[in-house]
Amino acid sequence: MLKVKNICYSYKNKKEVLKNITFSAKKGQITTILGPNGSGKTTLFKCISGLLPDYKGEVEFDGKLINNLDFKERAKIFSVVPQEHTPPFAYLVFDVVLMGRANYIGIFSTPKKEDYKIAEEALEFVGIKHLKDIPYTEISGGERQLVLIARALAQKAPVMLLDEPVNHLDFRNQLEVLKKIKEIAKDRNITVIMTLHDPNLACLFSDYAVIVNSGKKIAEGKTSEILTEELIKKLYKVRVKIYSLNGHRIICPLI
Repeated sequence: MLKVKNICYSYKNKKEVLKNITFSAKKGQITTILGPNGSGKTTLFKCISGLLPDYKGEVEFDGKLINNLDFKERAKIFSVVPQEHTPPFAYLVFDVVLMGRANYIGIFSTPKKEDYKIAEEALEFVGIKHLKDIPYTEISGGERQLVLIARALAQKAPVMLLDEPVNHLDFRNQLEVLKKIKEIAKDRNITVIMTLHDPNLACLFSDYAVIVNSGKKIAEGKTSEILTEELIKKLYKVRVKIYSLNGHRIICPLI
C-alpha cells in the first residue's frame, strides 16, 4: 500500500498550494486524483513522484518511508508516465520502451538479453508490438501514450503514476488508454495513481477517488459512492444528473 501523509507544498514566494493531503492507494487498484483545473492535482502528483522533493509530509510504500530516497532508489518503486513527452531525437518505439530498463543497467553497460525480452513483453502486453521499429515521433498521440505506458511497465516498479494520461486524446483513444491502464493494475497487481479532471472517466475506470479542490482534499472513497450530484456541483459549479447504465454511473450535465 502507498500512503500519502499530510502533504503540503508552497512554490517560492507564493501561498501554500497543497494543504495537509492524506490518502492511501492499494495494490491492484486505480486511485484517481480528481479535480478541476488549478486544483493542485499535478502539484500533488509531482510531490508523490519526487519531481518536487521539497514538500512537507511523508510518502510511504509498504511501510518504507521514501521521502529521502535518491533517484535510482525511487525508480525501483515508481514508474512515471508524464502528461506530455517530446523526445529530443527520433528514437524508435522499441528504444523508448527499452529506456524503462535504465535503472537496471550500469553507466558503462549495455542492455542485456533479459532487458530486451522485458521490453518486448511490455510492447506486446500493451498491444503495440507492431510499432516497435517506427520512430516515436511519427506515431499518433494515443500510440505515444501507450508507448510511455509500455516503458513504465518495462521498469517493473510496483507503483505506476500517470499525470492526465488521456489529456489531448480523442474519445476512442481515451478509452483505449484507460482500458489498458486498468488491465495493467489488475493483471500485474500494480498500485496505479493517476490524475484526471473528467468525472465520467473516473467513474468508468477508477476503483478509488481522491477529490481535491483549491489545494485541499474535500472527499475520498470508492468512486462509485463518493461522486454524487452534490459533490460534482460543488467541485465544478455545474448541475448534473447521475444515471446508471449497464452497471456504470453516467454523469450528464443539466444545460
